[in-house]
Amino acid sequence: MAHRFLNWLAAGLIAAIMSAAWLLDGPSEIEAARAAAHAHRDARAKAQAEARFDRAARQACGGENAAWQLREDGTLQCLTKRGAKTTVVAGVTR
Repeated sequence: MAHRFLNWLAAGLIAAIMSAAWLLDGPSEIEAARAAAHAHRDARAKAQAEARFDRAARQACGGENAAWQLREDGTLQCLTKRGAKTTVVAGVTR
């Protein structure tokens, strides 16, 4: 009688372990696709923000072909065609 109980107990434990095995698989394909979509959306938003900032910096420096660089203190340094520094635009946030 005891061996029957132990057999049922062992079978139940094996069934429980096998039914919980899906928890050990790691991220599913849906989660991986969702993470890739979030990364793509974030990269696209960052690229669009950088393009908007570049357009605004060029307009602030004098036109479509104006050159600029962002200084360490957060200001925008406008440059001439030959690379000489001209104006500084303060209050720029990226």
